Amino acid sequence: MPKYAKGDLLAAVAALTPALRAASQESEARRGLSEPLVQALVEGGLYGMLLPRSLGGGEVDPLTYFEIIEALAEVESAAAWSVMISSAVMTTSVRWLPDETLAAMFKSPRDTVMAGSAPPRGRLVPAPGGYLLTGRWAQGSNIAAARWVQAGCLVADSGQTQSGPAAKPPPVMCVFPAGAAAIIDTWHTTGMRGTGSHDFAVKDLFVPVEHVQVAPGGWLRSGPLYRVEGWSQVAGWSQLAHAAIGLGIARDALEEFIKLAGSKQPTCQPMPGALATKGTVQAKVAQAEALVGSGRAYVIEASRDMWETALRPALPSAQQRAVYRLAIAQAMTNAVQAVDLLYSIAGVSAIYQESRLDRALRDAHTAAAHVWVAPDTYELSGRLLLGLDPGSPNI
Repeated sequence: MPKYAKGDLLAAVAALTPALRAASQESEARRGLSEPLVQALVEGGLYGMLLPRSLGGGEVDPLTYFEIIEALAEVESAAAWSVMISSAVMTTSVRWLPDETLAAMFKSPRDTVMAGSAPPRGRLVPAPGGYLLTGRWAQGSNIAAARWVQAGCLVADSGQTQSGPAAKPPPVMCVFPAGAAAIIDTWHTTGMRGTGSHDFAVKDLFVPVEHVQVAPGGWLRSGPLYRVEGWSQVAGWSQLAHAAIGLGIARDALEEFIKLAGSKQPTCQPMPGALATKGTVQAKVAQAEALVGSGRAYVIEASRDMWETALRPALPSAQQRAVYRLAIAQAMTNAVQAVDLLYSIAGVSAIYQESRLDRALRDAHTAAAHVWVAPDTYELSGRLLLGLDPGSPNI
């Protein structure tokens, strides 16, 4: 069984580093992680970090989770993304599924790798003992590697409608075996290619009633890691990992550029010397370091504040929720800016696919397009800070 002390998890990342780096271009080319890499991540405990201890997981605190994802992203962003998405889906699933159902699903650590998509693009039709599910979902990270999928759905003719002309049933979640989904080859992207985030679909798939969250809410776990009342019910702590991925990518770019700058002799320059001796280069490296360091400090401070509130236990205030989401978005913004700075001063050395600066540029911008760190996060946070309804349940 995996070990979940922070030192053990960091050691697992270090042990995986050679294999992940060696397979980096292969992961991009195949647009997904190989099964041996997924199995190695499983054995290292990476996918089980947020699984409850009662099910053999780590149930690690959010700041430890952040640090591990950050370290993993510095090595291989696709692997960090895979773990983040699986953790987000798993955390939501374990909130509403009882231990006996989860134990039957997660018979081995390998079974804990999950995929999912929250938007309610599936339609559940009541059937004896459960429902028939039909739908197609977009950007299903992990769909080829996962054993289980959680997807957002609407129950047809549920009677749980709101009043008024726009009445519709509330969205619910359902869980089904990943092998039952048809994978639609859509993941042809600028960056984060190794995440394998293809679309997926099912048609008239039987889902037993115990795998369907037949009413919104109904959370079964009240521990601090899983408590969601008063803030984001979709991802919660897993959003923190998005900042960790951005910062890990930027940290890798910084280390790669520093190695390059120490040895590269720029051509057609009026003064001889390595790239590192140029004043403009020195200033931009310092700016990149400040962007990464300040973004990291802000997100850790905001997350620690939220975690201490959860431990009391208490509900986070509107300002805490706003600052938490704002810090995550700002950390990603800082990471992208840092990578852009470094890429701009690396010259033609950065434009080739084998350059990790090229990979960092593509991955950082692709990761920054995710809804968790999209530009409207600033608007939502600002509305909360001004005492207004943010207009979204996901903050």
